Amino acid sequence: MIRNSLDWASVNTSLRHQANTKIDTPSNRYQVCRMIDNIGAEITLLSKAEVLARRGNARSANELLEKINNDIELVEEFILVAALIG
Repeated sequence: MIRNSLDWASVNTSLRHQANTKIDTPSNRYQVCRMIDNIGAEITLLSKAEVLARRGNARSANELLEKINNDIELVEEFILVAALIG
């Protein structure tokens, strides 16, 4: 879970480490890394929305933050399933 776009760096590192150490199948590892990259693109949008939030439009930033946190949970679940499958 992240609170703002600045928290992404540590979460990104953690997710990539988990993917590389827990997932044995290269194709599954590749898919997880693609999912993480997609979240990174959303983080860019979140950063821009946070700037707009400082100008008074906080709604879009909050909605995007909620979506990103849901995506992070999905990646964590996918890592768990991929690790169990092998």
